[in-house]
Amino acid sequence: MVNIKTINYRIRFLQDISFKESPEIAFFKAIYRRLKNIICIKSNEDCKICSHRPKCLYSYLSAEDFQHISSMPVIIKRPLFTKKTIQADELIDLKITFLGDAAKHMDFFNYILKEFEVRGLFRERYKFIIVNRKIEELDKVNKESQISSIKILTPIERKDQIFTAEKEKLDKLNELYHITDKPIESIETPYDFHAVRFKINNPIYIGANKLIQEGYVGTIKFVEPITKTYLLDLISLIGAGQLYSIGGGATKVIY
Repeated sequence: MVNIKTINYRIRFLQDISFKESPEIAFFKAIYRRLKNIICIKSNEDCKICSHRPKCLYSYLSAEDFQHISSMPVIIKRPLFTKKTIQADELIDLKITFLGDAAKHMDFFNYILKEFEVRGLFRERYKFIIVNRKIEELDKVNKESQISSIKILTPIERKDQIFTAEKEKLDKLNELYHITDKPIESIETPYDFHAVRFKINNPIYIGANKLIQEGYVGTIKFVEPITKTYLLDLISLIGAGQLYSIGGGATKVIY
């Protein structure tokens, strides 16, 4: 069983807006700022030294105010490149994924977006409407196919022992958030990673982090086709690499 839920929002802006960063990241940060104001008891105190941290819902949902971004329970999906200038009446899709037990608190995110819809986004009060909202609940995955390769669409940090690192990451996420009740087996089949080094010079600032989007994109080709595994299923849902929570390590399976 897989315990992962995704909310898909389709949003239409009622006026022109120019984002300073990708719209998905801008929304993600705005939601978390509001979430902190709502549920954090000591919003001016560093999460890692706060005495309320063990029981703090904000600390849980933000991985201690993004200090442990490599183990976040909430993921914002976004492409590698995105438009920053949105015209009035233009539509964008906002896709937020919740891992395991974090899905119990997804109503906070919906409440905050509805609040933004009423009062406007940012200090400028940019107006938008939520055209559609759909929840996907994933309780099982299909693994009955032969896979020859995987495209890495957004950067990951490494070229070697990718699947060993991903198993370790998923085991940690499973321990923290109870994503699945099934064992996650590693992939031992040899592969070639036809990759190029990629870097976007403009960093993403989130929490106290300055994140540079850099790493490898390309195609992982298995020496011989493999049967789709549980590990690949989870990677396709969550993303590979350490920056999966802000859209890193997006993959496409090739059969």
